[in-house]
Amino acid sequence: MEETKQCVACRMDIRADAAKCPHCRERQAAPGPMHRGGEGRVVAGVCLALARQLGLDVGLVRVAFVLALVVTGGSALGVYLLLWMLTPATAMGRAPVQRVMSWVGKVAGSAVEEPRMERKV
Repeated sequence: MEETKQCVACRMDIRADAAKCPHCRERQAAPGPMHRGGEGRVVAGVCLALARQLGLDVGLVRVAFVLALVVTGGSALGVYLLLWMLTPATAMGRAPVQRVMSWVGKVAGSAVEEPRMERKV
C-alpha cells in the first residue's frame, strides 16, 4: 500500500511524495532538507534540488537557468555555483563549503600549539 499524508490546505489524503495536492492544487511542504542527490541529477544537481524544494518540474527549472544565463550574460552561473557550494549532495551530508570550513578548522587547530605548563618547584 502506498504511503499517504494529509494536504496542508484541504486535509484530503494524498501521496506522501506529492509536491501539489491533486484536489486543491496547493503546494505541499518540501519533503526534507534541500539536497542535490537523487534520481534525475544531470550536472551538479542544483536544478533538481531547486525543483524538489519549490515543487516544480525539474525541466522547467533547467530551462529557467539556461534563459537566465542568456539574459544576464552569464552572471546566473555565479548563482548556480553559489547554490552548489551551499547545498549538500545528500540529505544527511554536508555542503562543500561546510566541508572546506571543517578542514580549515582542523588545519588551523593543529597549527596552534598548546600552551606549556611550567612546573613550580
